[in-house]
Amino acid sequence: MRAVSDPRDEIGAWLGQDVQLLSPRPGTFDRVWRQSRRRKADKALIAGAGAAAVIACVALAPQLVSALRPGGGPAQHPVASGTSRPARTSARPPGRQTAGPSDRPGAAASRSATQLPAGLALSPTTSGGPVPANFRPTSITMIAGDIAAVIGQAGPLGHCASRYCTSLAGTPDFGGTWYGVGAPSTGGPRGAAGVSQLRFLNLSDGWAYGPQLWVTTNGGASWQQEHTYGLRATDLETADNHAVALFARCGGTGSRYAADCTSFSLYASAAGSSAWRPVPGPVRNLTAAGGGPAAASLVIAAAAASDPAGPTGYLLAPSGQLLSGPLTGSAWKVIGRVPAACRPGTAQLSGEPAGSQLAADSAGARTAAPVASGSQLLLSCGGPAADRNSQSTTIYASADGVHWRRTGTPPATGTATSLAATSGGLLVLATSAGIDYSADDGRNWRPAAVSGTARARDFTYVAMTTPTRGVAVPADSGLGEVFTTINGGKSWSPSPVRGGGS
Repeated sequence: MRAVSDPRDEIGAWLGQDVQLLSPRPGTFDRVWRQSRRRKADKALIAGAGAAAVIACVALAPQLVSALRPGGGPAQHPVASGTSRPARTSARPPGRQTAGPSDRPGAAASRSATQLPAGLALSPTTSGGPVPANFRPTSITMIAGDIAAVIGQAGPLGHCASRYCTSLAGTPDFGGTWYGVGAPSTGGPRGAAGVSQLRFLNLSDGWAYGPQLWVTTNGGASWQQEHTYGLRATDLETADNHAVALFARCGGTGSRYAADCTSFSLYASAAGSSAWRPVPGPVRNLTAAGGGPAAASLVIAAAAASDPAGPTGYLLAPSGQLLSGPLTGSAWKVIGRVPAACRPGTAQLSGEPAGSQLAADSAGARTAAPVASGSQLLLSCGGPAADRNSQSTTIYASADGVHWRRTGTPPATGTATSLAATSGGLLVLATSAGIDYSADDGRNWRPAAVSGTARARDFTYVAMTTPTRGVAVPADSGLGEVFTTINGGKSWSPSPVRGGGS
């Protein structure tokens, strides 16, 4: 066999030789030098642009923070209708005709509302601007703590922020300061069109109604008109992630949208849903005994925190029947009847019945009947009204909606327009001649002290959010203010709805 030489010797010899480097092509060093100069220039430009962006962000940050807070930035314009963007969460476009409730295949899925931090505007995208000039509030809703919102017409007629004058304003401090909020693109009440009343469930979900019905799920950033099947929304209340509303068949014209109503039906909707469904039970096509124009009203009694059943709703029907049920869409039933002399009369401008107002104290009811121990239903009953400024009113109370007892008589001046009650026996009654209060379940009454202009004596709405704090709306929206109390209704002070505080 032939011997093979060791290959490592040849490789080692080759590696041990000196390497001869080749010379670069002519002009190579010049090209490398020029490319290096260009890369350095590009890096300098990028670094300068980055520094400018950081400086711009630092300068813009205070403006963004300011825009999220009530009052907004100096460059903002008054917030009114038509300024909000189209709803992105809508199940159908505004104005599109839909089938009636019996034809709907199913409700849109309910979603949880986003809770914005207390003290911020209702919507960071449309709130924070100045309040439109000449704001004339017609309704107020307390939302959370000291946060509230009002709706009304604003701006000189024909010179509004948009083709509509309907506007919203919010307050983070119980009427101390006000800021603009996006509003529905519709006018004030005029027959079957427009809105005049406002209810918010939380900082996100709200409804503007009377007679149309509009909904927002983002604190006023956008509004969508809801379909009421040819009926008018005359009353609406919210609690526990739900809303219930009265849809009525009416013939009233102009601002009297709730006049000449001949039948009422109860509908319910979950927060975040675009579907309103008829509530089961005998709450369809409610009419007055003997027919003719009438009115109806809703109240909600809040349940105790430990009560799994949740709040209970009550409906005072035109016939004088009292119906009750949950807010979840389950069936309601008749639980009793109010005294014969207390049947609802025709509707006020707010849609509420004249002559009879129903209220429930804040302790609430656990079931439709009886009312929870320690709580009760209250009813103001107006006698024959020969003179709007001298109508007598009697207060009744009931623990079950069946048996009513007469508790007392407020001062015999003015027609009762709205009744509010809280735990501890406090009742507050708004009238056409002022506000009265009782600290003992209506047995004894005293007139409240109302400061401000002498025209602020006729009130259309009152509500107590705690045993000490409450709000009221004067009948004269031209005053441009709402009223607040911090001492249980004993005295009331005006809060002008305009920018820069009261």
